[in-house]
Amino acid sequence: MTEEIPAPTVPEEMPSLQAIGTVARMVGLTARAIRYYEELGLLQPAVRVKGADRLFDADDIRRLNEIKRLREVIGFSLAEIAELLDTEATREQLRERFGDTTDAAVRTEILHDALTLAERRLAMFEGKLAQVAAIRDEELQRVARVRRLLADENDKLTTPEAHKE
Repeated sequence: MTEEIPAPTVPEEMPSLQAIGTVARMVGLTARAIRYYEELGLLQPAVRVKGADRLFDADDIRRLNEIKRLREVIGFSLAEIAELLDTEATREQLRERFGDTTDAAVRTEILHDALTLAERRLAMFEGKLAQVAAIRDEELQRVARVRRLLADENDKLTTPEAHKE
């Protein structure tokens, strides 16, 4: 049985903007990692004043939690995370477009786009699962091989020839 890991949440009572050090402690990352994610374009802090701390809002913290979860729990590369975050932005745009129209033809087109996007995201997750399954299969084969060797050695210990040596 596997333990389900809940997605981290952002406290409701959190002040509107937080300094990078506070956010790093909150999310469980280093300030250096957060700055690196920013350099890669995975994150844009809510406020960045020249010569001052970067300031992050609740949406930034949610995004950092998602980056951390995709990286640590699922094992996606930063390039894969960037792609997933881009699809998330596209998904939000589709959601807004869908809500802004009542035209059935336009809504159908938007839903087709949303389905294509969801299938692309799902394919990324299934690809990662297939990689994990392949590694798991290798480990299962190693375990079986060691068990066979152990059984062979145990058999040697219990045979009369083993006691003659």
